[in-house]
Amino acid sequence: MAKRKISKRTPKNVVPKHVQWHPGFVTGIELDFDKHREGVTHEKEYNLNTKPLAIDVLIRKKEGLRIENNEIGRIFRRYNIVEYKSPDDHMDIDTYYKVNGYACLFKSYGEWMDAIKAEEVTISLFRYAMPRKLFRYFRENGMVVSNPYPGIYYVEGKTLFPVQIVVTGELDIDKHIWLVALSGKLTKQQMEKILEKASQLTDEREKRLADSVLQVCVAANSRIVEELKEENLMCQALREIMKPELEEMERRGERRGEKRGEKRGEKRAILVMIKALRQLGQADDDIKGIIIKNFHLKQTEVEEYIQQSVS
Repeated sequence: MAKRKISKRTPKNVVPKHVQWHPGFVTGIELDFDKHREGVTHEKEYNLNTKPLAIDVLIRKKEGLRIENNEIGRIFRRYNIVEYKSPDDHMDIDTYYKVNGYACLFKSYGEWMDAIKAEEVTISLFRYAMPRKLFRYFRENGMVVSNPYPGIYYVEGKTLFPVQIVVTGELDIDKHIWLVALSGKLTKQQMEKILEKASQLTDEREKRLADSVLQVCVAANSRIVEELKEENLMCQALREIMKPELEEMERRGERRGEKRGEKRGEKRAILVMIKALRQLGQADDDIKGIIIKNFHLKQTEVEEYIQQSVS
């Protein structure tokens, strides 16, 4: 019978569970608007009255500031409500209404009546993939979705506030590199570009923020990182961000070496004991009980040692 040819496939990039996406997004959006740091402030988990009503990020823009070189910021007004959904989370119609509710509450919590004008508030929802069902709902209910820039969609029609949905997986990586980095599906080329950008940073504040994004990026794209390490293409930025992990891997390697040595010594001791007990006239069943008691092994493991001792 002819042997069946087995094709080799590159394993999919499996994203580890429990990746902490939100802290990475908070720093990613701050880096995305870093050129406007003097006129734009970011407040993460802005509390609406008492918890658990908290906006992911509230971006305040100074009056009169024009944001022309950042497509995401062109919709911004004085107060900008930002909701982020990680790649594992759904963005559906209830998400949309929840964020609209946050915006309404925020507008109503001004220091005096109508202190926060409705026309001064915008809503931005961020997610890696396009929320197709949500877009279908908009169209079916007489709302218009336009796509003025790559990855940026405006929702127009029956809305209380200007709304945009940002699909980070479609953004231009050269313009929004730190938001594109928040994905578990990066290509090797994208990862190399992100690491190259990180290695070029000289401002300490930017480096600190970039490190937060890189931690998420590296954790979510472990297969790509392993490939880069194997090909010795891991640049200094990745070496720095992975320094604790690399040191731990080195320690684990040393511990594994020690354990292998201990295991070999234990195996030799067991075989010597079996031989000695046989010479003293002990039956194999009695020997098994002695080995289990002294080395805390399973019955099947001891039987393997018994077989090895006679081979």
